Amino acid sequence: MIALSEEVFYEKIGERIRNYRLTAGINQEVFSELLNMTRSSVVNIEKGRQRPSLYLLITIANILKVDYIDLVPVELNIERVEQHEQTLREVDFSSVIASSNVDLNERVKNSINQFMNQITK
Repeated sequence: MIALSEEVFYEKIGERIRNYRLTAGINQEVFSELLNMTRSSVVNIEKGRQRPSLYLLITIANILKVDYIDLVPVELNIERVEQHEQTLREVDFSSVIASSNVDLNERVKNSINQFMNQITK
């Protein structure tokens, strides 16, 4: 995966938003009304000058009827994520907690162990 600069990252998000908006047949004026923002804000987002929050990206994706991840210009390596999750499952978290130098009372240690057992099932 090629690392993008932050500036290029947001420019590409803007390009994707613009392309999906045009494909949906929505002009900037209507789009800005649907987002409850000014048309100039939409222009700035599409040019990469204004950086949308995750909440705004999800809102935009809902309006454009796409998955919000389609707006992000980075391909996810799902296989690698699955391998990473498998590694986490194999870690004995109770031994990690027991061997840590953190001075936890027994109640806290038990709570952490219960939580870790639940998430690793």
